[in-house]
Amino acid sequence: MEGFWDKFKKGAQDVGEKAAQLGKIAKLQAEVAGINTSKGGKLADLGRKVYSLYKEGKLSDEVKGLLQDLLSPIEEAEKRVEEKEKEIATIKKQTGETKKEVKEETPQAKETAAEKVEGAPAETTKEEALEVRKAEVKQPEEEKEKPKRKKDEKI
Repeated sequence: MEGFWDKFKKGAQDVGEKAAQLGKIAKLQAEVAGINTSKGGKLADLGRKVYSLYKEGKLSDEVKGLLQDLLSPIEEAEKRVEEKEKEIATIKKQTGETKKEVKEETPQAKETAAEKVEGAPAETTKEEALEVRKAEVKQPEEEKEKPKRKKDEKI
């Protein structure tokens, strides 16, 4: 019996040591990841500073030449962003006008909304008509469940 217990103790001790080693490794890996994240932030800061100096014309021609492969795509990206922002502004202007038009609800729009829901009076607003429609949509689902319950009760 002592042989079994000795083996068991040794196995448990080995497992404990392995777990401790894995814990230390995981902790060190987390520290490395934190250091790399910090380093990445500093590199990004450096890049922003260099780019700022480039935009201000404070970089030598030699440095500009060395960095041109990196600077050109950044300038192109800035141009694309400007274009997209102009498109956004144009769309916002257009939708701003559309929103004003939609807010002015005409009697004709009320009638159209009410006509979509059977039995709704013409003075029903879109919101009221939608609420009625939602209730109608839910109602058939409840009716579908009722026959299932009857079948279950018979069984």
